[in-house]
Amino acid sequence: MLKRNRSFAKMFTAYGLAAFGDYFDFMAVAILLGFIWKVDAMMIALVPLSFAVPGILFSQLAGIMADRWNKRNLMIATDLIRAIITILLIFAPNAWVLLALITVRSTARVFHYPAQQAMTRNVVAADELLQATSLNGAVFQLSKVLGPLLGASVATTLSPSACMAVNAVCYILSALLLLRIPVREGRTTAAASASQAPRSLRAAWRDGWHILLSSRALQVSLFFCLIGLAGIGMIDAQIAVLLRDVAPDRPQLIGWLVTAIGLGGLASVAWLRRFKQLSAYGWLLGGGVMLIGIMFAAAGLFRPDSPIWLLLCSSFFGGIGTGFTSTGMNYILQKETPPDAIGRVSGIFDSLSSVIFVIAPLSGGVLIGLWGASSTFLYVGLAVGGVGLIGLLTQRLLWRTERTAKNTTSMPA
Repeated sequence: MLKRNRSFAKMFTAYGLAAFGDYFDFMAVAILLGFIWKVDAMMIALVPLSFAVPGILFSQLAGIMADRWNKRNLMIATDLIRAIITILLIFAPNAWVLLALITVRSTARVFHYPAQQAMTRNVVAADELLQATSLNGAVFQLSKVLGPLLGASVATTLSPSACMAVNAVCYILSALLLLRIPVREGRTTAAASASQAPRSLRAAWRDGWHILLSSRALQVSLFFCLIGLAGIGMIDAQIAVLLRDVAPDRPQLIGWLVTAIGLGGLASVAWLRRFKQLSAYGWLLGGGVMLIGIMFAAAGLFRPDSPIWLLLCSSFFGGIGTGFTSTGMNYILQKETPPDAIGRVSGIFDSLSSVIFVIAPLSGGVLIGLWGASSTFLYVGLAVGGVGLIGLLTQRLLWRTERTAKNTTSMPA
């Protein structure tokens, strides 16, 4: 049983601490730059780039390292590096130094993600992967809701430095928990080590892409996940612009919408935990992307006289969609990728996601300038939702899955 798996329990707790600290810290950076140092808009625009660019540059190398090195030790090292850099953030004298440190810290995170994905496959049995990814998804959604709320409160009540100190402590505690996992749990298998040791980095990188491109399930799943991420990236950050136009006297709606999306994400992963395995990827990813599109289209249709509960309900269902998409993609990566290549395929996914996170917000800003906020939300929502609906209706053709449920608790195909 997963609840008796001590190694996973420690990994799960460590992941929760690091995820909470990340969102706690993010609010501190935003408040420090925007309200204390009062930097210009261009400097603010560089913040998401400092988080995303390292993923573009280093994720695929990180995936190769995760498949070759001891995953537990790699995760501990990156946690400690992030703790040290976070402490240095407290003493950053200006915005440029702060952004440089954030970029270095984001690089360390890039090496942590594929190691965690690969080690999860090491310590969790195949029939418990869905429960493991659902639990990680739940703590991620909870951190996304509580982290910014508590971080903003601490940053305004005490100081942004206090938030950064809390994040540094979270990283240190995460590393200490990982230290209590046996070293053998992070090792690559003997067969994998023998096959990879003599190979060059280029050959290992090429093999990772070959595994991805030879698996129809991975290719189609990755496509739909990236479509969902692109939709979110294009207009998620513009919600304040939309509400400024259609509900200028209700600034509290932003917090309500974030909470509704987070609750939807929690509901989705709680529901997925009922199953031991999934075979209907189209319901998971196609349905998830469709719900994300519906959320944005509904926001585009919102008017000053519209009932608020409609917007909150659509946000809740959109949160379910984000939960299905993120948890489903992580599960599919674990299930459809050979155990000795999970790091490399996860690194490829992370690098492509980082590209989306850079391009999509810029595209969204251009579209809002051309069409206005409401029309952009509506059109992008309809486009994303339409792609999701296609995936839902043609899942047998796209994924070509002919799986038979192995037990009564599996989601039907």
